[in-house]
Amino acid sequence: MKIDTENIEDRQVQLTIEVPDDRYKAAMRSAARRMSKRDKIPGFRPGKVPFNVAVGRFGEDAIFDEAIDTLGQDVYKQALEDSELEPFAPGALNEVVSRTPLVLRYVVPLSPEVDLADYRKLRVKFDPPEVSDEALDSMMEDLRQRQALIEPAERPVQMSDVAVIDIEGNLDEPEEDESARVIKESGISLLIEADTDWPYPGVADELIGIEAGQSRTLTHTFREDYPAEELRGRRATFEVTCLEVKSRLIPEWSDDLARGIGEYDDLLDLRIKAREGLAESAEREAGAEYADEVLEKVGESATVTYPPMLADQEVDDLLHDLVHQLEARKLTLEDYFKAENKTQAEVRDELRPRAEERVKRALILGKVVEEEQLEVDEEEVSRQVRRLASNMQDPEGKIFKALNTPRSRRRVENDLLFEKAIDRLISIAKGENPDKGNPEPDEEAVESDSDSDGT
Repeated sequence: MKIDTENIEDRQVQLTIEVPDDRYKAAMRSAARRMSKRDKIPGFRPGKVPFNVAVGRFGEDAIFDEAIDTLGQDVYKQALEDSELEPFAPGALNEVVSRTPLVLRYVVPLSPEVDLADYRKLRVKFDPPEVSDEALDSMMEDLRQRQALIEPAERPVQMSDVAVIDIEGNLDEPEEDESARVIKESGISLLIEADTDWPYPGVADELIGIEAGQSRTLTHTFREDYPAEELRGRRATFEVTCLEVKSRLIPEWSDDLARGIGEYDDLLDLRIKAREGLAESAEREAGAEYADEVLEKVGESATVTYPPMLADQEVDDLLHDLVHQLEARKLTLEDYFKAENKTQAEVRDELRPRAEERVKRALILGKVVEEEQLEVDEEEVSRQVRRLASNMQDPEGKIFKALNTPRSRRRVENDLLFEKAIDRLISIAKGENPDKGNPEPDEEAVESDSDSDGT
């Protein structure tokens, strides 16, 4: 068997195989016998049909396809062994170059290659976030607003009231085969504020003065940058019926109000803890943004090459995620294609840049794990599985069982390794010069996890 290998772009090898004629003919005869067993020919016993008769019945092309299904796998496996290639994933028959002699051409994906360059010299400035008095005041005001006492009001709707409404909205000029329905809800409590933007900005002003039992017809043309693309620039009519008007009595701040909100000693204690909460939130947000910036910098200097099938698989995963999102809205992928006026191929093309970025980031983090000698032990995985199940409110233990399968544990282990890789890159970027290998465990965090797990 003649074998030729040629390295092609994106970590792939083109494998060209010339199959000996006797092996090819034997495969064709075997294929003809299998087909004649499945589809009996009158006058012949199953599997005992002369080859020329089988060709006349099934056609040479059909027999060839049957033969290649088996022969192709056998010669591909032998060619890999003879050429000492180690594929990253199964290869694919790319072309039948000729039938006489039989020459098959495969594309074999190889393992990705990642060069992180001198990533340990990377430095990225980190600016710790600060909580402004304005941010704290805004949070406190939101908190005060949520303590409002809501009571029925026998009067027309005013600003800051709550209107309980039925609402139905329909497009004025729906497309052919398109549902006109924009929205239909019953008994919705709508806060009448200047910044109310549901079902569209400005609706609050249009409902001022409506009374319980009254109806109004509203019209609105959605702006060109409206989040829902299918509504952009289109006009809709809304029928609104007011069922009830409720007033909101907003209390003034006091120590008693603060104590009523939670376990706070007084108003000052509430403000202190509110500032601490804002600071923690700001630190998490700033930390996430910093991690993204660090990863972006590492990616800019890194060289990453991988077979295209990895990006194809990632596109499949993104489409799978989209299907789940649509199912939650009782829609199908076909509904989405129709609404977006796009084919599946066009959507896949749109998803590909995002998929490629995800593949590149995952490969970079995997290389960091390798270079930094990071590890995750079984107890770390078990703690994370318990934590995830606890966060999902799993009193019956069903989620825990699903997360504790070998496959799910490997996924959790990989996520933990990537988290460690990100933490290590952050330490490097801040100039902390961490040693390679696993960091010392945070005893307080471990104890906290044990307490929350009930162990």
